[in-house]
Amino acid sequence: MERAPIKIYDTSLRDGLRNSGVTMTLAQKLQFARQLEHLKVDAIEIGYGGPSQIETMRQLAEIIDGPIAFGLSRVNLKDVDRALQSLQHAKKPGVNIFHPVSDDFLRKAKKSRQQALEVSVAAITHARQQVAHVVFSAQDASRADLAYLTAICAAVIAAGATCVSIADSMSFAVPAQFGQFCHAVRTRTADSESITWSVHCHNEMGLAVANSLAAIENGFRQVEGTIDGIGEGQGNTRLQSVVTALTQRADIFSSVTTPIAVEHFAAVNALLATTRTERAQ
Repeated sequence: MERAPIKIYDTSLRDGLRNSGVTMTLAQKLQFARQLEHLKVDAIEIGYGGPSQIETMRQLAEIIDGPIAFGLSRVNLKDVDRALQSLQHAKKPGVNIFHPVSDDFLRKAKKSRQQALEVSVAAITHARQQVAHVVFSAQDASRADLAYLTAICAAVIAAGATCVSIADSMSFAVPAQFGQFCHAVRTRTADSESITWSVHCHNEMGLAVANSLAAIENGFRQVEGTIDGIGEGQGNTRLQSVVTALTQRADIFSSVTTPIAVEHFAAVNALLATTRTERAQ
């Protein structure tokens, strides 16, 4: 049986730098993006489409050749357009659009379930008319009602999303439960086989890697994370650990493989260590 490739979506330059204590100059970001290309990651999230980031994102998008260059955006169409503006010279542009899906987060956003579905569909439709790669990120999905989550996932897939990301935003999940949850979402969502299922885990309980691997075991084929797991609080999924697990325990993960060029991890780690050293001085 041919092994399915696990796509690696690196968000070090966006989520990894958010309130993490790690800072980079533009020159360092450009160098970091080139190192990620050497690793052969599938996607690089280059920033959040806020007004102050457009120029930095534009320069990053221009130098990325192989991976898809993603900008993150809220469902607000002005935000989507700013992200698209920053990606206009990207060789493979993509937009990652997020919205809360748990009742707790929806209350904080002052949105009903139906309103959330409608604005998400509108944003996905708008983005898909302009780029080929559109992710819908279901924020706080691990605490969402399963029936509602499958409904909104089905709606954004019908609207043109090419990938749906299930986020454990509050580090709520544990592997045994999360694996079953991912399987249920994937198998109960209409037209689920037409898209890539992605997982985005935070690490407050130290389970981000384990939860991501549980998602892979249950049919997910993309992992989002950062180099060294950098990120706010206890960080994100450490991509090196995911890749190591897939390669060293190929007997367990026998249905999948990873194209990551592991020999380049040392160089990207060294670059990251330099940014930390410069910040500490």
